[in-house]
Amino acid sequence: CTFLFYHKQWYQRRVRATKIEADFFKQVHKLEIEYAQRYAPLYQRRAAIVSGEVEPSATECIMPGEDQDNEKSDSEKQENDNDSITGIPGFWLTIFKNTEILAEMTQPHDEPILEALRDINVSFPENSMGFVLEFHFAANDFFEDNVLTKTYHMKSEPDDFDPVAFDGPEIIGSTGCSINWKKGKNVTQKIVKKKQRMKGKGQTRIIQKTIKEDSFFNFFSPPSMPEDEESVDEELEALLTTDFEIGQYIRER
Repeated sequence: CTFLFYHKQWYQRRVRATKIEADFFKQVHKLEIEYAQRYAPLYQRRAAIVSGEVEPSATECIMPGEDQDNEKSDSEKQENDNDSITGIPGFWLTIFKNTEILAEMTQPHDEPILEALRDINVSFPENSMGFVLEFHFAANDFFEDNVLTKTYHMKSEPDDFDPVAFDGPEIIGSTGCSINWKKGKNVTQKIVKKKQRMKGKGQTRIIQKTIKEDSFFNFFSPPSMPEDEESVDEELEALLTTDFEIGQYIRER
């Protein structure tokens, strides 16, 4: 009886603690919203430099600790060599190709599209936990959209059936967006041709079938989380885990 009494007291204290912890993460989310607004001018400046809308100032071109005289002469030489270049061509494509988790998703046929990627933003809804990734594109030959979005839904509440298992916010699902591909430009699909024998005629015909193609842009068509978590098989679980890891990675950087 004594053991059960103390165990019950411990359990009740732990439940109260998880409720405080959940409230802590809600306050952190409010801070994320506040600081996202404060960071916004810096990211807007970066986007303007990348796109070539503005040129960085001399001060912005100097890294802390570098010799300013040497940096100035190097910058002048580079300016003379690249007078016709505006912005930073291939800025985001270079990042994708040199970031392991993104490079694994990026296919050669994705690269011309990622050349048109101008900025990636993260926003935080005020009325719910979670975050939205916004990919801003210049006009391109592949789709009509200027912005593609991916929304991650998060839960930061202790489970009613097992509150002491609460371990902070967790992603519970994601929602992509439809892409308005231009005719014949959808890199997430490919058409394969195969011969089919016609029954009773001894003849064959060529049929076309559209199948899924590996592409970064499948990122915007994520697998859906089934209502019954027990029905998630290993393959789906791996896809969901990878999707959540990529979203979290981009968010944090």
